Amino acid sequence: MQTFLWPAEGGWPYPDTAAEISDPAADADDDLLSLVAAEPHLFDHLEPVEREVITSHYGLDGRPARTMRELHVDLGLSRAELREVMGSALAKLRDLLQA
Repeated sequence: MQTFLWPAEGGWPYPDTAAEISDPAADADDDLLSLVAAEPHLFDHLEPVEREVITSHYGLDGRPARTMRELHVDLGLSRAELREVMGSALAKLRDLLQA
């Protein structure tokens, strides 16, 4: 088996033409500020059971989407409780997206 090597030094095929400008006298690090100022994840405002229901029902957790019946069995919630959790989670997400 032959190993492929990139033509440029350091293994990267493209030259680094844009050097990062740094200011040692700066009061704050821009990279750190961007991490702190990052928007919260959309699902951070949901209760854990709401997050589980939404991600599982719509397949947002990398697994196939699950039916309400499957969630009813897996989570041990009554159908009414499951509908209430789903409605509450969707209402919270709707409010966040409209804001």
